[in-house]
Amino acid sequence: MDRLNIYICENFSTEFNKIIEQQGFDDVKINSYPCICENKAKKIEAKALLEKSMQNGDKGLVICSKHCDVISQVSENTSFEIRSTNYCFNHLASEQFINYILQRGGYIIGLGWLNNWREHIKTAGFDRDTAIKFYKEFCKELVFFDADIDGNSQKNLKELSEFLELPYVVIPFEIESLHLLLKSIVYGWRLNNHKENCEKSILEIQSQCAEYSAILDLIGKIASYTNKRDTIEKIKEIFIMIFGAQHFKYWNYDYEKDSLPRDIVKLFSVKEKSFILNKDENRFCIEIQHMDKIFGAIDVSGFLFSKYIEKYLNFAIEIVKICGLVLSNIEQYEKLINSEKELQYISFHDSLTGLYNRTYLKEMLSISKDVKFLAVFMFDIDKLKYVNDNFGHAEGDKLILSAANIMKKCFRESDTVARIGGDEFLAILPDCDIEMAEMFRQRIKEAVAIHNNNLSEKHLILSISVGFAVSEDNIDTLDNIMKKADELMYVDKMGKRR
Repeated sequence: MDRLNIYICENFSTEFNKIIEQQGFDDVKINSYPCICENKAKKIEAKALLEKSMQNGDKGLVICSKHCDVISQVSENTSFEIRSTNYCFNHLASEQFINYILQRGGYIIGLGWLNNWREHIKTAGFDRDTAIKFYKEFCKELVFFDADIDGNSQKNLKELSEFLELPYVVIPFEIESLHLLLKSIVYGWRLNNHKENCEKSILEIQSQCAEYSAILDLIGKIASYTNKRDTIEKIKEIFIMIFGAQHFKYWNYDYEKDSLPRDIVKLFSVKEKSFILNKDENRFCIEIQHMDKIFGAIDVSGFLFSKYIEKYLNFAIEIVKICGLVLSNIEQYEKLINSEKELQYISFHDSLTGLYNRTYLKEMLSISKDVKFLAVFMFDIDKLKYVNDNFGHAEGDKLILSAANIMKKCFRESDTVARIGGDEFLAILPDCDIEMAEMFRQRIKEAVAIHNNNLSEKHLILSISVGFAVSEDNIDTLDNIMKKADELMYVDKMGKRR
């Protein structure tokens, strides 16, 4: 029996072997070549593997990245085909998603590499100290796409994370796109390899090959989007264009159940049911889900050639699997974006008051050097230590929050207000002359008085020492203005102790 030999990097061969097993492709064999990226000496081993197969006259396909050295090991005078992409892990997610992960400092790990990470670290010539230094120089976190086909992957990932002292992110994914890729490859190969079969069989294989090739093309179109609205619009366009459907509706799983048609509610509630086919209405509905999470359902009707509706349904089910994968990737993408924003907020804001902190202030001051018509206020909460020592830090926090809330109300959105110490605050006011600065000080004084009038606990009566300085030209420096404001604030504090 003729056999198609597919050669894939050892880091990803586990996923490919799993699909071949699931599909029952007896005429396909997955051969893993050694990872050359971390050890160029492995090229000799890879070349020997490929040459042996080429000398036997085997038909082969090498799947790799455009930059992989394995390409140079394939002889030009062979029937071997090379199928390359920008990344060797392009089958894990859309290229846009992968680029985003790499740009934010993510290091994408294959299952094969993860399962043998100690050996790979050793082969690269690292001990733990040199490995930590090396990996921290070019990445900030480890990213693992988990297809849930290996029970030890989470344990190995945690151990690797601890060894390299790097955080990790697990992105669940199904290998549906890889299923389609391999189906397209295998059916295409069978078509070329079995031309002696009857015309009917050839036409069937051609049809299947064309369908899966079309689906792969659709994956590229759908997967290029990073928000759900654009993705759903592209799905709608595909169904209207390919199937000649007159009507398309997307039902979101999060809609109120009263606003959904009864048959859609039933579709969502019955676990074993994933689609509805109604020939009389020339309509079908398919649930969109991924990893047991339901996103919604597509409702398509009014096909121009209704006699092909069952064929359309089968084709649509394959497309919807990809839609679920894409929507899941978008969710992961949005989570990463939100976590990045959250980390940035935490790093630049005081956790108690929500005001900017000293870190943000340093960042801002390193960028902005313009001090013309700029005012700086320095504040200090009087007797905060007394309250902390005698009534507890929880009561002291109330004083800090009261001061922070007053400053938020009294200053403009364009002003920068920061908590720079336990009882110290700072405000930087652009476009502010001395008359305006005096007005702000008076506003704060009045706000403190109003706040104290409404208090019943005497120990929470707020007193703030204030100092400000203003520059009206570019000769003065920001450091000098801050120093003047600090000195005047100290004068104000000393005056209250007399």
